[in-house]
This record gives sequence, C-alpha cells and structure tokens, in this order.
Amino acid sequence: MDPSSNFSSYRSTLKAAMWRSVGATDERQRIVVPFFSLLVKDLYFLNEGCSNKLPNGHINFEKFWQLAKQVTEFIAWKQVTCPFEKNSRVIAFLQASPVLTENALSLASFECEPPDSNPEKERFKSLK
Repeated sequence: MDPSSNFSSYRSTLKAAMWRSVGATDERQRIVVPFFSLLVKDLYFLNEGCSNKLPNGHINFEKFWQLAKQVTEFIAWKQVTCPFEKNSRVIAFLQASPVLTENALSLASFECEPPDSNPEKERFKSLK
C-alpha cells in the first residue's frame, strides 16, 4: 500500500488480480478484493474531475463509460462466491472492533511508533 505515484504499485497489483480473475478456472483465483477507499476516491475524482459535457456541448461519453466500467467491475467482484470457510473468531473480532475517528486513528498511528521517533507525537496527544 505504498502511496507513491498515486498508489501505482497497488493499481498494478489490482490490474493483475482482475486479469487473473477473468481467466480463472479455480474459484479462489476469481476473488478480487479492492482497497475500498481508493475505489471510492477514483469514482469521486472521475465524476467530479471530468465534465459531463465536452466543449462542443456533446455528452462526455468517455467519462460515463469509465464510471460504468468501474462500477460494473465492482459488481462482478461482489458476485463471486467466497470458497473459504468462515472463521467465527475473525468475524467476532471484526464485529467488535471499534470504528476510529480520524483523530483517534492519527493518534493510534503515532502510538505505534517509538516515543522518540516523532516530535509531533505530543501535538496529537491533545486530540484524544
């Protein structure tokens, strides 16, 4: 999940997973799990960053085709039946895990670092 170059490593891996999924003979190879926040970000910026109409007044079909393509891919990923058994301990953990606010998430990330590694840590303690 290296964020450099607009997550280019992740995007390359996702394309490879999509390619593998299309030609899969095994149900396990059909599974594609996108990083949801990047998927939503891409959809948002595609919708907001491209105009609905071209300078000549015609509909920007390329924009709508790209939006439809991404949504269609997501729907296809959702429809794949997961061949793995459910793990009740993992399910219980996920259901009981707290949803952190942005400030709490920032504080938690700073707490994972050694105390002397980041002088900004003290600034985030007040956010708790």
